Amino acid sequence: MALWMVVSFTWVTARQEAMTEDAVLAEMDTRAATLRSMRAAIEQRRWTDILEEFDAGEAGSFQFLREGEEIYLRKNITEPQENTLILHEGKVLFYQPKIKQLQKYDLGQRRDRAEFMLLGFGSSKTDLQETYDVRLLGKETIDRHETYQLELSPKSKEVSAYFARIVLWVDTSLWIPIQQKLVEPTGDYILIRFDEVELNPDIAKSEFELKVPKDVTVVGG
Repeated sequence: MALWMVVSFTWVTARQEAMTEDAVLAEMDTRAATLRSMRAAIEQRRWTDILEEFDAGEAGSFQFLREGEEIYLRKNITEPQENTLILHEGKVLFYQPKIKQLQKYDLGQRRDRAEFMLLGFGSSKTDLQETYDVRLLGKETIDRHETYQLELSPKSKEVSAYFARIVLWVDTSLWIPIQQKLVEPTGDYILIRFDEVELNPDIAKSEFELKVPKDVTVVGG
């Protein structure tokens, strides 16, 4: 190996090892400035603390689109039972084809709770530090992905009533979270994993429209 390659490799490795919390947030900030959309496979499991076990979990696909201040989110679960969740402007649609039911919610002041899943995807350093006490926990490798763990502790009582803390595993090549842990005050938590991540794919707003059969029961409005 040429000497310049050895020096370059050593410098990059040292830089990554020496990265501080501010440096990690700065890299995420740079990514946020260019992140308009994302598509990924998703797996999520719920840990129940009193039972000390995970549930069977769910798997499917996830995508979001950002246009100015507008955010569109869609999560399609295919296993073990199909359902679709769509979020836009604080309104939620939750469709369960097996029972032919569509639930509609207007989150109002609770809209932040539904957007926790987007933490780290376009969140600026300033926004994160204004809302959370941020702490760098260290590095961890997840399925060959080098990540930094960031722990977010909500500053407001309103947010901490939903989640006492949130842990993000931030990929060092993508600079977005590939895993999230949303910890409730009870100690229960949701573990969400993103795979096969595509950044800035072409996604039309029409992909966030939900078409359901006429015989579906609609709950809420």
